[in-house]
Amino acid sequence: MTSIGRLVLAQVRSIGSRNTCLRAADVPGGPWTARGQRTYRTGASGSTSEVITRARAARSVTSVRAYQEVGRADLFIQVIPFASPEDARTGVDELRALPRTMPRSKGLSDVGELRTVSPPEVAGAGHVEAAEQPFVLDGEHSRTLTAWCVVGSAVVVAALGGRAGAVRWPQLAGILEAQAAALTRPT
Repeated sequence: MTSIGRLVLAQVRSIGSRNTCLRAADVPGGPWTARGQRTYRTGASGSTSEVITRARAARSVTSVRAYQEVGRADLFIQVIPFASPEDARTGVDELRALPRTMPRSKGLSDVGELRTVSPPEVAGAGHVEAAEQPFVLDGEHSRTLTAWCVVGSAVVVAALGGRAGAVRWPQLAGILEAQAAALTRPT
């Protein structure tokens, strides 16, 4: 089979791949509603780093799902499988280095700098890094809490955003623990 044939076959296999992110009903707290999801070949953005190249060779499929807790918070979870736990740890550094943008929203202002914070304890994760970004939405102080966790050979990225008093690190840690448990549960 030609390399183009293998590429097309890998892309076809990734289409419709099972999304490994939590179902809305399985996200702690809430109630949460799923607001969109997709799967795609890891590295589809064109990264040529060694860890992404190995993930692509292993036919890694990245899962993404967005959720909303009406009137309180928005949540984003991404699961990126790597070829090994060591690659996943290196992948955290690469993912943290990617540029981040806030979605455009009427009423969004005073977006602060993303700053590294002490990560929460997350059962089931081998390594956790965390950051926080303040902003004002419709005149209310808000923030986004983001964590990058290594779970086996995967990296789980989760971002929880909403009014400053409504989103808390223990809540995000509980969500990450549920996602880690789902990834390590036998299928």
